[in-house]
Amino acid sequence: MKKNPIQYLLLCCSLALPAAFSLYCSPEKEGTAPLPAAPRIVSLSPSISRQIDDLGRREVLTGVTSYDDFSRTGIEIVGTLVQPNLEAIIRLGPDIVLLSSEDGPVQNIDRLNDAGVRVYRFGRNRNFSDICHNYLRLAAMLGKEPEARKNIARYSGMLDRYGTRRRSAKRGRPAAVAFFLSHRPLIAASEGSFIAQVIRDAGGVCVYSGTRGSYPPVSLESLVEYDPDVIIYMAGDDEGNDFFSRLSRDFRSLRVVKNGTFYIIDPDTIPYYTPADYVKSVERVAEILDTSHVTPPPRFPSPTKRGGK
Repeated sequence: MKKNPIQYLLLCCSLALPAAFSLYCSPEKEGTAPLPAAPRIVSLSPSISRQIDDLGRREVLTGVTSYDDFSRTGIEIVGTLVQPNLEAIIRLGPDIVLLSSEDGPVQNIDRLNDAGVRVYRFGRNRNFSDICHNYLRLAAMLGKEPEARKNIARYSGMLDRYGTRRRSAKRGRPAAVAFFLSHRPLIAASEGSFIAQVIRDAGGVCVYSGTRGSYPPVSLESLVEYDPDVIIYMAGDDEGNDFFSRLSRDFRSLRVVKNGTFYIIDPDTIPYYTPADYVKSVERVAEILDTSHVTPPPRFPSPTKRGGK
């Protein structure tokens, strides 16, 4: 069964260890040795799986985790993100097992190396540039580098065109954004997170600091201190409506309550480190900020809004 992408994002960012503690090959050490023309690949990262699909090579995926989107395509599920089934992976006989620095250190896959299975870990994805760098490494493995460069040029152009519109528009300070992944407990994206970079590229600024990690637990009272222009909640409508109802009842003085600038978005792009998902995420957040009348109009499809005008 497919797992919640929000759980995937929190799991990757809260459990990932420094690369120095990795027991498997890193991209810096191994390089990108060529694969067979029709490789058998096991992906232990949903983001890598989505990049392979974006490059038009889904057929090379032999195994994925239960957090992936391909559970109904006949691709074998080789366990969960935290507990991949190493015996199942070895039995598949892949040419390579791919994983990312965000989730790799929690997967305890050193036994694969002992069994002679080739393992490759991609570097961290801190921003769009990192994502594109890893995307090109993957494309080189798959013989799709020319296509990847064209895709990156297209995605970069989309970001640049939006950035040009945003810089040329007359506006005041950036919108102060509080971005939450859950409200029981209340988990926020901090300025040190990947999501904060998405918010910056969309024309906003993340209100929470990064002193307690990328996704720290925070108190409801902290919203009174920061009083953000916008709240973005990444979850289902029922949870989002419940959260906004609580704010409306207990924190009526908040700007987001008075102005109705509380928005719910689906976790279908932001949790994933791919060029396409990054651009879609920036566009979605930018449209939210425009709807709130705090950034210039990028004119993207409207998200769901709750409690507002």
